Amino acid sequence: MRLRPSKFNKGSWYGCSNFPKCKITSALHPDGTLLSTPADNKVKILRIQCHALADRLWGKGTKCDKQAMYYWLKKNTRTGHIGLLEKDELFMLLKKIREHAKKLIYGRNN
Repeated sequence: MRLRPSKFNKGSWYGCSNFPKCKITSALHPDGTLLSTPADNKVKILRIQCHALADRLWGKGTKCDKQAMYYWLKKNTRTGHIGLLEKDELFMLLKKIREHAKKLIYGRNN
């Protein structure tokens, strides 16, 4: 992995030394720490899907109940953070989020 300058902001990101042939990357927080574990495109898409479902349940931006979301994620995942999960864990998380949504909507285990 090599640290690379971002074309979109003042930050940086990590990319495979064979990028763009190898698409494994990881974004960084403003302080330079990894935002997520390095991932290929399939894992990135799964993470985006998990975040999209989480946003629908717990809100987005300033309307997000982050405390409730992270509490739920901590109870239902190995790490408590979508960006640190691997492919199999993300498939399981999608299933769990959908089940949780059904419980909220219908008030039972459908």
